[in-house]
Amino acid sequence: MTKASGTILSALVGWIAAVVTLLGWSFLWPQIVPLTERASALPGHWKILLVVLVFITPFGLTGGIIGGRLPYEGGRREQLLYAALGGAAATLVFGSCAFWYGGW
Repeated sequence: MTKASGTILSALVGWIAAVVTLLGWSFLWPQIVPLTERASALPGHWKILLVVLVFITPFGLTGGIIGGRLPYEGGRREQLLYAALGGAAATLVFGSCAFWYGGW
């Protein structure tokens, strides 16, 4: 596998982890903090979620690339694991800020 295809794979794994993390965060948060149930029942709920998904895409890709380049000695499996963790970590930070600004 070439270095370019490995970088693209790491970015894709980071983005997939970012989307899964953001969707899990958005649907579990009203269960954790019941005060926000009213916000999730608003008609613009899906629009805010879509805008935040578009907003976090570059951060998920960047987190995947950075995470995938960290462990060169561990092998391919560890690189993909760290790519997923990097994408998820970047998403939690920037996705939470985007939800807060969006009035979630």
